[in-house]
Amino acid sequence: MASFLRVIVLSWAFTVAWFTLWMLMIYLTKEMKLKFTDAAAVVNVFAGHSASPILSGGGQKGLFYVALTVISVGIFGRSISLGVFTEDQLEDSGNNGNPAMLTSFIIGNVGNFVFPLLAAVALPQISPWFVRFAVPAGCEVLAMLIFLSGASSYQRKKPGGSPLTTVLRVVSASASKMSSGYQNNSNQLYEATECGLDVKPHTSSLRCLDRAAMILQTEPLEQQRGNRWRLCRVTEVEQTKSVIRTVPLFTTSLISGIVFSLGNTFFLEQANHLNSKFGSWNLPLPLLLLFSEAARLGSRELCVMAAKRNAQAPKQTKTPYGIPVSIILSVFCCAIAAHVESMRLKVVRTQETVHMSVFWLLPQYVLLGSITGIYENSFALYLEETVPEELSQYMVLFNVGVCGVGIMSNIALVSVVGRVSGGKWFQDTIDRSRLDNYYWVLSVLCMFNLLLYFSVTYRYTMCYKKDGGAQENDR
Repeated sequence: MASFLRVIVLSWAFTVAWFTLWMLMIYLTKEMKLKFTDAAAVVNVFAGHSASPILSGGGQKGLFYVALTVISVGIFGRSISLGVFTEDQLEDSGNNGNPAMLTSFIIGNVGNFVFPLLAAVALPQISPWFVRFAVPAGCEVLAMLIFLSGASSYQRKKPGGSPLTTVLRVVSASASKMSSGYQNNSNQLYEATECGLDVKPHTSSLRCLDRAAMILQTEPLEQQRGNRWRLCRVTEVEQTKSVIRTVPLFTTSLISGIVFSLGNTFFLEQANHLNSKFGSWNLPLPLLLLFSEAARLGSRELCVMAAKRNAQAPKQTKTPYGIPVSIILSVFCCAIAAHVESMRLKVVRTQETVHMSVFWLLPQYVLLGSITGIYENSFALYLEETVPEELSQYMVLFNVGVCGVGIMSNIALVSVVGRVSGGKWFQDTIDRSRLDNYYWVLSVLCMFNLLLYFSVTYRYTMCYKKDGGAQENDR
């Protein structure tokens, strides 16, 4: 129980930090006096876990940008390690059914609810930004000390070989035999069936990789088997093929990443220029993030339920229906955002004080959270079905990276759209700009993304049917 709680404290501290960093757009525009498009670019680069080429300046600004880069590295390291490490603590067989473990689960879930609520409500009440940044920094230090206090009690697993080595061996072996003649007979390809190894049938697509399993007639078989970088099993070749076949689907993550980037940039800038009063109470803007996160978690649960109902379908034929659903919702999200922004601009032109409520943004934030949850979970479930289990976690992380590239691509898209519009759509302030038109552009891009998805999945389905027919002929 103690080990699990020491680990979960890291998540609580990160929650406090994340709600503070979510308001980064407002800090950059109000405190650092950046144009809202430049501020959005900084936030997009930060969210994409990279260093920004536009970050320049000395003194306080330079130190601030260095801090953002360090934070990005920390978030990246946490995202790929903390979840696996937490699972290792839960796999301790001695704690199964233990009341202490049940208590730790309850405490963990209560903390996962309380800390986001406290962060959303309390942190915006702190006026000095240096104090607002100091609070999560102190929480992170305290969490780190608590975590390190149990260093000797954690369950550890010895690192094993990386399954990515298999992919590299297949590519290397096939490249080394490019000058050799290709054998059309799949029965002459190497496969080891001893020791109860998993065996996958040969497929006819991506035949260039079949050379990795091709047995050369110029060398003894035993000699070739001794060099695994020169001769691979057919099963290993097929595992590599399954990875490569999913790569075209990752192209849909680029445009989806652009949509994901709106929540803590342009949507937040809209919210900052609307009336956040609820009676006599000034609503903290991070409450919008709470609604978005609630929608994300709820949509993930719906995806899991749908996946269980579809569990009887054979692998490789399951279509990731959640991905097109999320893309369609992206179209509606951008269209609603465009309509709300158009209404806000009309109010700005006719009234000195904007009385339009921030709750007008609630539908687009809820949709954005639902899109994120459905897309990420559907993609992960799809990869679990189509890619070998030992490789699926790497492909999920790769998809996160592609989404990060998409988030940063928003910078280039804003620049292109701004030049095409003659600079009229993106002025110094949001009130003088035409974000509604930019949202309509994103709606069109999402429609194109939907067509791209269907073209990629259609090609994948045709390849699978062709491979299935070829296997029947071989029999």
